[in-house]
Amino acid sequence: MDTTEYLALVEGGVGTFTVEFHSDPKPAAAHAARRLRKVTTALVMTGAEFATLRENKDRETGPLPWGTWKDGAAPFVIEHKGQDYARLYCVDNGLRCIYTVDGEVVDRETFNGYLTPSAANAKRPIGGCITVKMGGVRLVGEPSFPH
Repeated sequence: MDTTEYLALVEGGVGTFTVEFHSDPKPAAAHAARRLRKVTTALVMTGAEFATLRENKDRETGPLPWGTWKDGAAPFVIEHKGQDYARLYCVDNGLRCIYTVDGEVVDRETFNGYLTPSAANAKRPIGGCITVKMGGVRLVGEPSFPH
């Protein structure tokens, strides 16, 4: 999704939205020919700034660990090395994922079998802050499942 289009959908203060985004993780060397995709639908809050809250200092909602706020787009979009990223705050248990290998839907365990051990065992957020590459964002809409 284009950053300008995204901002038009989410700006205007703190809001709660359903955001769909995808990532295409690199498979382990033994599966280099495979095409992997993870599509995530997340119930998120946008536009919140928690950096000054005492209980959140030095945590995922504190100061930016990398990048800078995009000019005119804080606190919605981070810019880093020429890429834009949506800053999203997940509602607890508000993530749903679909995994595909070569376009076929598989379960998480099968999907992880195509990844390197470190990628397969990466921490999965159930809540908190996530940063999503803007090019992977496909949909921003009203909440589609209860929080």
